[in-house]
Amino acid sequence: MALANEPLRPKIVPILLVLMMLTARGEGRSDPFSILQSTRPGRKLFKLVEEPATILTYHNGPIMSASGSVPVFVIWYGDFAESQKSIVRDFFGSFQSPGPDAAGPTVSSWWKPTGDYKDAGGSSVPRQMHLAAELTDGAYSKGKALKNADLEQLVVGAVTDVFPANPHGFYLVLTAADVQVEDFCKSSCASHFATRPVAATSDRQLPFGWVGNAVQQCAGRCSWPFAKPEYGPPTAPLLAPNGDVGMDGMIMNIATILAGAFTNPFGTGFYQGDGGAPLEAASACSGIFGAGAYPGFPGELSQDVITGSSFNARGANDRRFLLPALWDPSTLKCAFPA
Repeated sequence: MALANEPLRPKIVPILLVLMMLTARGEGRSDPFSILQSTRPGRKLFKLVEEPATILTYHNGPIMSASGSVPVFVIWYGDFAESQKSIVRDFFGSFQSPGPDAAGPTVSSWWKPTGDYKDAGGSSVPRQMHLAAELTDGAYSKGKALKNADLEQLVVGAVTDVFPANPHGFYLVLTAADVQVEDFCKSSCASHFATRPVAATSDRQLPFGWVGNAVQQCAGRCSWPFAKPEYGPPTAPLLAPNGDVGMDGMIMNIATILAGAFTNPFGTGFYQGDGGAPLEAASACSGIFGAGAYPGFPGELSQDVITGSSFNARGANDRRFLLPALWDPSTLKCAFPA
């Protein structure tokens, strides 16, 4: 099935490339400052000028605003170990409200700012989501070099054969470390799109996303800070909380895609800048994971006393994750798990 048009959502710019264009914002200060030089002849004056604030504008289109918990349908494309799949399963199992024994920031508290994104009718992004069904394509049915059109075909094929066509759900293609995807490691770590309305989707557009395992191809771009960065200061990598640089990087990028897709599923929701390469709920805060973040430094993070790994949110089954800051429409600032 060939695409008549490109999928509706653009790629997510790699974290480290965004950092080269934007100065990270830390807690306790407003947006970054730049130095301007006076052009008056005979003297040079330098002053700090505050750059414009990041504002994600609402473009009057739909957001993911279904009542109740959003079902997520995952396609595992390629070779994933069960231990790797369990990391993603536990992440999606962590969106329930934290229990009385929860200590510190959680996945659900990280997601809380998205509830302040509201559409024209006043409906907001749901507070919860859950893993509804999975499909494994371990035979690499479309080979190991995929185009964006192949990603859509995987989703439409899964809807035809296994998954329901649910316009209030989200479909997620996860590709293994040995799979190349169009623009992966060049201009994107992950993407979100929407299918064309076809018979298999009940003539509806279904929001879906893709995230790749970058450990073999570009860990320094798409799994930072758990790998040495390809750009910027050569900082030492942090230890991944689940002991898997590729999968812990995927969790960061899954989180980024979820935030972008739920608040801007069809390119008419919340974003700043060019609609072809927008800053969205998480990508507007790229590189910020904790207080005091700046380029090359993710911010102040929690550290596991036994393993020494770094994280900022707790999840199901005593999992720990590193999740990106989200732009909070109530404060107009980037909010990291707290």
